[in-house]
Amino acid sequence: MLPITINLKKRKCIIVGGGKIAYRRTKTLLAEGAHLVVISPELLPELAVLVEKKRVDWLPRTFEKQDTRDAFLVVAATNKREVNAAVAQSCSPNQLINIADDPENSSFYFPAVGRRGLLSVAVGTDGASPILAKNIRNEIMSQFDETYELYFAFVKISREKILHLQIEETEKRQLLTEIVDKKYLDIRLQRAFLEQLKKKQR
Repeated sequence: MLPITINLKKRKCIIVGGGKIAYRRTKTLLAEGAHLVVISPELLPELAVLVEKKRVDWLPRTFEKQDTRDAFLVVAATNKREVNAAVAQSCSPNQLINIADDPENSSFYFPAVGRRGLLSVAVGTDGASPILAKNIRNEIMSQFDETYELYFAFVKISREKILHLQIEETEKRQLLTEIVDKKYLDIRLQRAFLEQLKKKQR
C-alpha cells in the first residue's frame, strides 16, 4: 500500500460501531478535523460524551445500506463480522474503507501515529501487527523531545523567509541546507540565524 497523508478537514466520515475500536477511530479522525457520523444502537460512555459535546453526529440505530452513500471515508468497527462485511459491500470503489476485522479487504489501514510539533511519524505493517507498529512508533518518537517542537517551527519559518529572499539560488540552497543542522536545536542560534535573515531582507 502507498503511505500518503490525507486532508480530512470537513470531510464526511462514517464510523459504524459504538465500542472501543470505534472510539479510537473517532478520536483519530476528530483530530484531523473530519465531519464525523457514528452509527450504532448503543455507544461507549466515552463516545456518548463526544455526542453530548456535539463533536460528532450520532445515528442511534443499526446500519443501513444508504448510510455510506456520500461519505468520503468509512470505518466498519462493529463486533459482528456480517455487519462489517455489509458496510464494506455498500461502499463504492472510490470510497476509502477500513474494516476492523478484515484488513485484507480494507482499502486503507490506520497507522501508528506520533506527533511532535510539526513532525508527524506514521508507522504501518500492512495490518500484520498494530502492536509492533506502535512499538516502532514509540522507538522513533523517543528520539525527539520537546526541543524539537520549537526547532521544527524554526525550520518552517526560516524556509519561508529564505524562499522570499532576493538572492542567488545557490545561496538559497546553502541556507536551506544550513537550517537543518542540529546545532539549531539551540534556541539562541535560532534567534541569531533569524536576525541574519532580517539583514538580508533589507
